[in-house]
Amino acid sequence: MPPKPINPNEHLAIPEWINEEYIRPILEKDVTGFDKIVNFTAIAATAPGENYTSIMVRVVVDILVKDGSEQRISYILKTGLDINKGGAMVHQMGLFPKEKEMYQNHIPHFVKLYKKAGLDIELAPRCVHIEETPERITLIFEDLSRQNFRNFDRLKGFDLPHIRCVLRKLAELHAASAVYRTVNGPYAERYYNSMFVEANRSFFIPLREMRDASYFKAMKEWGIPDVERYIKKFPSPTEGFEEGLRLNKVDESDFNVLNHGDSWSNNIMFNYKDNGEIDRTIFVDLQMAKWGTPAQDLWYMILTSASLEIKVTEFDLFIQIYHERLTECLQLLNYSKRIPTLRDLHAMMIKYGSWGPFTATGVMVATLMPSDKESNMEKMLAAGPEAEAFRYKTFTNSYYVKAMRQLLPFFDRKGLFEY
Repeated sequence: MPPKPINPNEHLAIPEWINEEYIRPILEKDVTGFDKIVNFTAIAATAPGENYTSIMVRVVVDILVKDGSEQRISYILKTGLDINKGGAMVHQMGLFPKEKEMYQNHIPHFVKLYKKAGLDIELAPRCVHIEETPERITLIFEDLSRQNFRNFDRLKGFDLPHIRCVLRKLAELHAASAVYRTVNGPYAERYYNSMFVEANRSFFIPLREMRDASYFKAMKEWGIPDVERYIKKFPSPTEGFEEGLRLNKVDESDFNVLNHGDSWSNNIMFNYKDNGEIDRTIFVDLQMAKWGTPAQDLWYMILTSASLEIKVTEFDLFIQIYHERLTECLQLLNYSKRIPTLRDLHAMMIKYGSWGPFTATGVMVATLMPSDKESNMEKMLAAGPEAEAFRYKTFTNSYYVKAMRQLLPFFDRKGLFEY
């Protein structure tokens, strides 16, 4: 019998309904010759601070097959947070209905487009079960770790070989989504909305007001010359939200794609050849897909996930790598519209450049925070001295400070503070 799996997060409260009775019908459908469950274990799928918008559970099941042999099967189960622990915001943003549709409809269609063109492209893991009830949406995926997939160290950040694979994979996703749009018409309305929609104004502006004083206090400890100059360039909470609304709008005269929307290192997995070279690259977590400029995914991925050594110095190279693969894929899939030039893409990165500072001052705070038992959506959003102390801890974390010392001058030189 294989050893008992190790739980990476003992603090995660696993819902009681995730049990043998729930998983048995899925095994009957997914495993040829399934007979019975011998052992059932449900543990956290990720460590604290590795996931914020859902409950992620690794279900490990030792089973007996009808030929008398035993097998160990494992799945990744993903379901919603409790309403009082950040689930209300996730529900309001419609993340789970979006992901359900991505796995049921869009990803399979994108893969078929490439298959028809003679290319086998994988974009996401196999989803073996989807359930929607009045209480929740639950998705169950193949456990990629069984195929030796793993995440790269998010605190170290992607080196050039890894980021090259990710940029090419983004280009494959984006190209198929653009072609699909020309053939099948607009995506559902939910894909036109990011977190910056009018319905979220009453949530985001008070949140910014609550965190800004602490954030600016932290900035003064970062050791940046003339830091007050940068603080003055920050938009007010209302100005920032208005800029977010502008980013959310889609200019259909531009080249647009279905963005992954949450394209940071923990949502990208790799497996490797025996010699250590990257073999396969795959996306997970498709909750935040957004129709619009590819600049959104590019800013988001580069800032959250490129290593500090190359984040700024190789920025233009990253756009070129992406553009080369995008062009190849659009041509392969017989895209009927004008293919954007490299110059077009660089212009988009400036036109929609506010995704840069928004990402750096928002989600990057979490993605560069070392694993901490307090790292969760509830703590990030709560009021009160305890939550405030934790947020300040994230703002002064050395990984984050080093990144911002590099990024603030970079944004300034590109004019990205000129809203």
